[in-house]
Amino acid sequence: MNNEFGEWLKDRIKSSGKTQKEFAQIIGLEQPQLSRIITGQRGTSDEVLNSIASVLGDPPEMVFRKAGKLPHRSLPTEQKEELAYLFDQLSDKEKEFYLNFLRATLETNKKKD
Repeated sequence: MNNEFGEWLKDRIKSSGKTQKEFAQIIGLEQPQLSRIITGQRGTSDEVLNSIASVLGDPPEMVFRKAGKLPHRSLPTEQKEELAYLFDQLSDKEKEFYLNFLRATLETNKKKD
C-alpha cells in the first residue's frame, strides 16, 4: 500500500462520519490493522478493498486504483466510471429522471452558445 492510499482512505473515512474504529469493525478489521493500512505499514487483501468500496459507496475499481492494484486512469475516465457505477444503483425511474435532467442541461447550454 502506498501512503497516498492511506491519506485518501483516512479522508474518506472522516467524510463518512465514522471513526476509524467503527469503520474497521464494519469492514471486519481491528482498528490497529486499519491504522497500519492507513500509515502504509501494511497492505490489504482484495476482499478488504471490496469491503472498503462497499462501505464508502465507491466503485471497487476506484478503490483498487487508489490502493495501487490497478493502473491509474485519467480523471475524466475515473469520473465516467464513478458516474456509471452510481447510475447503476438507481431505480429505473430515477435513471430516467437524471437522463432527462442531463438532456435538458445540454439543450440549455446549446441555446446559450
